[in-house]
Amino acid sequence: MIKKLESLVIAPYFSTYLKLVEHENLLQELEASQDLVSEYLNDLDIDRVGNKYQEDKWTIAEVIHHCIETEMIFNFRALTIAREAEQPTLAGFDENAYVNASGKKSWKPAELMLYFDAVRNTTISLLSSISNEQLGKCGTASAKEVQVEALFFVTSGHFRHHLNVIKERY
Repeated sequence: MIKKLESLVIAPYFSTYLKLVEHENLLQELEASQDLVSEYLNDLDIDRVGNKYQEDKWTIAEVIHHCIETEMIFNFRALTIAREAEQPTLAGFDENAYVNASGKKSWKPAELMLYFDAVRNTTISLLSSISNEQLGKCGTASAKEVQVEALFFVTSGHFRHHLNVIKERY
């Protein structure tokens, strides 16, 4: 793991994602993982997007969709923690319930790409609006303390993790 990331305040399970981060510079990391996801989606065959590696697992489209919506949730957490005067406490979310409740069950790679690009560009814009002081602020999410800066790095590592799972198992 990059030395700088070891000092971020995170829930222990986020270490899995931080270990996959390749760049110490946050903007550089978000852009690099954006390139990885974009490349993957551009190469994804429309016939594979609905594949599962086991009956009880998500499709490739559901995995990507999960990552996109998790990024949105992490953005909300980062924004709330950065802007609140007092340390906020934010609820968790059930990733399986979110995937199951998605109104759209059939995604084309191009549709996922549009959704991903919109959210990632919002993430990068949000990052540019947060001061260095705000990056250091902490709040509670899912009953665990987390730092604003960590949420952005975890977002990138989370996508890297799931792309690895897709490449290994699907």
